Amino acid sequence: MRISDLVAMCARNLTRRKLRTLLTVMGVVIGTGFIVVMISLGLGIEQANTQMLEGWGDLNVIQIQNFGNTETPLDEAAIAAIMAMPGVEVATPIFELRMEGAGASMHAGRRGRYEWGAWGISGLHPQALEPLGYAVTEGRLLTPEDSNVGPLRVMFGENTAYEFRDTRRRWPNDMINIWNVQPGEPLPDPFFDPMSERHLTLTLFPWDDGQSLEFEVEVVGVMRGDFRRGWETMGGVIMNLDDMQRMIAEFERQNNIRRDRNAVEGFEQARVRCYSMDDVAEVEAAIRAMGFPNTFSMEQERQSMQEGARQIQLILGFIGGIALFISALSIMNTMIMSVYERTREIGVMKVLGCALGNIRSVFLLEAALIGFIGGIIGNALSFLVSVLLNVYGTGMMGGGGMGGGMSGMGEPAPVSVIPLWLMLLGLVFATCVGLVSGVVPAMRAVKISALEAIRTE
Repeated sequence: MRISDLVAMCARNLTRRKLRTLLTVMGVVIGTGFIVVMISLGLGIEQANTQMLEGWGDLNVIQIQNFGNTETPLDEAAIAAIMAMPGVEVATPIFELRMEGAGASMHAGRRGRYEWGAWGISGLHPQALEPLGYAVTEGRLLTPEDSNVGPLRVMFGENTAYEFRDTRRRWPNDMINIWNVQPGEPLPDPFFDPMSERHLTLTLFPWDDGQSLEFEVEVVGVMRGDFRRGWETMGGVIMNLDDMQRMIAEFERQNNIRRDRNAVEGFEQARVRCYSMDDVAEVEAAIRAMGFPNTFSMEQERQSMQEGARQIQLILGFIGGIALFISALSIMNTMIMSVYERTREIGVMKVLGCALGNIRSVFLLEAALIGFIGGIIGNALSFLVSVLLNVYGTGMMGGGGMGGGMSGMGEPAPVSVIPLWLMLLGLVFATCVGLVSGVVPAMRAVKISALEAIRTE
């Protein structure tokens, strides 16, 4: 028999008992829809957790803290070794401007009218800014070419200009308090525009006797405030690490400050970004193996959350599997009853010389067809349920999906997520369940004796 003949025969056989076939298909629909929705809820939890972690920080970034570690200095050689690791996109030390026995201040305006204590200046490699996600609202990011070109080129944080006080005014009118501005209201203008200010200087000075050192400063960009990148994007300043080191060395040389030769030279912190969050765990383990145990990344939180999400997915999938198993029993019962009802028909087919394989194929194909039709309708039903859950369920569950995951900066995570592969998996699984359920009835049909089948009324 040709495949088209088998399919046509199966379709006619299924339409003989329309109500029974419909009820059997509905069992598959409920089972398929239930298991797809259950898995989609687990995927929704996982996506909600990921979205929440993205709100906390970059999932690809590893923070290295090396405070007080004198055995393994976090120096440029260590940074270069980390950069050479597979999966690492960029690595940079982060050096805060702090000097023993000295301080810093920044002035703007004519005769240095506006003053800031300069307690939030950080130095890092400019080539790491873009990969690490730093962005500007005005101007541009620093580049390695900005070094040694005249004025000291820096980037201001989003609100750094508001940190300056007017030395000609008395408190509390000497500063602009942006924290009293109500949400939605425009911010007042700062005392000066950092992008156009031409009287901006940075001064290093000793606390005791000594000579101060002043540097002309040019702001090339104002950063978009983002606590995930660092506080300096809000109220600090970022400059080229090489410029900062040369500036400090010049100040020490001018004031005859000598460093202890036995002191361990190294940075206290660094930031590493991987190409993919799948590389984070391996890179972080390699960094710790180098002798830097104090690392932190969102991968640690992600793995913990994923483990919890997987357990929930297993539970939900098991519940859906039970529903699909019950529908498999329903298909098997329907096909066995069909064998009993069509005993005489089976006998006639054998007497006419129909191959046993064709007889077996008829019943297997009927069972698979029931599963296939049920899978299609079940997928459509599960998609509809998923849409309703995402429209009405998000609000009922606190706006963050079942996992409560919400970045706090964007849209709530969906409660249910049904990717294309899940719908295809549900369809294939339902068809296979129907096919397997038809094995026993098909074998029973093959074993029926032709002569006894013909005598059957």
